[in-house]
Amino acid sequence: MAGRGKEEEGYSVEAQENMHVALETFKESLIPIGSEEANKNVFATIKVMVGGIRRRLVDLGNVEAPEGPLKIQLMIFNKEHIPLVMEQLKEDGFKPRSDPGSQYVKIDVPPPTRLQLMDIAADVDRRTKSCVGALTKIKSNTSQRLMKALENEYIEQKIAGVANKNMEKTFIKLEKESVKIGMIKKIEILGKWYSPDNDLEKILYKTYQEAQKKKIEKSESKSD
Repeated sequence: MAGRGKEEEGYSVEAQENMHVALETFKESLIPIGSEEANKNVFATIKVMVGGIRRRLVDLGNVEAPEGPLKIQLMIFNKEHIPLVMEQLKEDGFKPRSDPGSQYVKIDVPPPTRLQLMDIAADVDRRTKSCVGALTKIKSNTSQRLMKALENEYIEQKIAGVANKNMEKTFIKLEKESVKIGMIKKIEILGKWYSPDNDLEKILYKTYQEAQKKKIEKSESKSD
């Protein structure tokens, strides 16, 4: 039975590893999301008349913000389209500029509105829920596998119980961690407009505020 116990422990270990992978994937997906996305999204809605056909600006070039969210840079694939793009941008109220012979069109844009930032924060919420959903699915699938293994007498009840307990412990920890990561990302995006969306966020936000307060106090005491 010792061999079986060791084999069983693979169920919970595998589930825990998969949960950590899901969390890391979620964290990586949040890296490119920020206030510059709000401005990029504005340009995704612009259409330019080319050869009698209205084409999306994002199909004519790349929208980038290498110098920060308020300095948009368009890399137009075909230089012949630049005058058309410049004209359309001016009609839409922007002040584009481009150096002769360059494929780039540069535009300074105002800070994104609260509504635009709320849309980006909503995307973070969707990704957070997706991550929690992935964690839940891993736990559920592994629980079902453990139940079948128990029914088929591959493992003992005691060992299955330990495996489920270990898995549940990891799930609770990583669910909390994913909500915390999403919350901090939303705070970065929304700033003063942020407010917790659920009870867990309220608890985590209170802890976050206390940690930030201590950080400031520590920094001030060092400077004195």
